[in-house]
This record gives sequence, structure tokens and C-alpha cells, in this order.
Amino acid sequence: MKKIIKIFLSKLVHKQNKIESYDLLSLDCRLINCNLEKEVRVSKKAELSNTNISYLSSIGRYSKITYTDIGKYCAISWDVTINAISHPYNHLTISAFPYVPYVGNFVKDRIQQYQKVTIKNDVWIGANSVIMPNITIGNGAIVGAGAVVTKDVPDYAIVAGVPAKVIKYRFSKKSIKKLLDLQWWDLDPKIIKENIDIWGGELDCNSLKRLEEICK
Repeated sequence: MKKIIKIFLSKLVHKQNKIESYDLLSLDCRLINCNLEKEVRVSKKAELSNTNISYLSSIGRYSKITYTDIGKYCAISWDVTINAISHPYNHLTISAFPYVPYVGNFVKDRIQQYQKVTIKNDVWIGANSVIMPNITIGNGAIVGAGAVVTKDVPDYAIVAGVPAKVIKYRFSKKSIKKLLDLQWWDLDPKIIKENIDIWGGELDCNSLKRLEEICK
């Protein structure tokens, strides 16, 4: 009965969405025009619009995300802002009243163009991070807590700071190339479950070789 009530309430609150499962959605999150695959978790007070989220990715509490594509196995922490819209600095005013109706009611329609953010697979974004528009964050990347990302993040890079800069890479160039070729995130989850020790341990030559055999 509790599950039925949750689904019913979610459908009332969440408009124009395609949601494969409601089990991991907080009742007080807000979704508008979003596509969520199975096992996607959205925590309380998170606000998402015009966003696509793939299998087993999670969104932390109070995060705000718009016009974003998020891949598989991503972990978005709390209080993260993705696709933060900035005020045009070359306009006569920095106020939003010329293009946002509810700011003074000067215009009837919202006149803003959003540039999509793309977050690929197996990405971790730390708490209080801000991702600016038109950014791509590569596979396996990590964004440190409190970072402000103003340019694309390479695959398997670790970035931090304001503005965010590459601190180091998670693995060697050779290992990164291999991982990108294998694209393990597209494996059947059953196969991952049968070999879970690989994903739970340190990446080394042996585990990479075993992963290669599994992906074949």
C-alpha cells in the first residue's frame, strides 16, 4: 500500500516525466519533463527539469539540475547546481526582468536559451559544486567538492577549485584508453553482480585484464 501511495503522489507532483521506477524517488523532490531509467535515486528537495538520467545514477538532496544528460553509475552529491544560468554581463542591466516574466512582469514569456550539460558515465560530482552551461564531463571523472566547472572535464580527470582545474588523473593513459574502449558501464548488471569484486577493488593489471575478458 505504501508503494502504491508513493507512485500516486509522485505522478501528481511530477509533470511530463518518463520514470521507469518510483521506488528511489523522494516524495519531496521535484521533477519536470525528465526521463529517468531504472534504479535512479533522487533525494529530498532536489529539483530537476528537462533532464535525462541513466541507470543507477543518484542525485543528492537540494541539488538543482536543468537541461542535462547524465550517464550511468553517476553519483551527484548534495547541494550541487548543474547548468547554472548566469546573468548576461553585456546587457544594459544584470537584472532578469527583461527576460523572466515573474521578475516585475515586464515580459509575457521567458526569453532564455539553455545550453545543455553532458555528464557521461561513472562520474562523481562533490557537494556544493557548480557546473556551468555547455559543459561536458567525461567518463570516470571526479569533480571535487565546492568546485566551479567552467570548461570541459577530460575522461578520468580529477578537478577541483574555483575555477576547476585538473589536479591529476585517476589512472594511467594506457589504463584510461583501455577503460574507454571497454565501456564497462554498458555491461548487463547481472554480469557486474557476478564479478562484483572487480568493481569493489583497486584497479591494477590483473583486474583490468579480467575486465577485458568479461567485456568480450
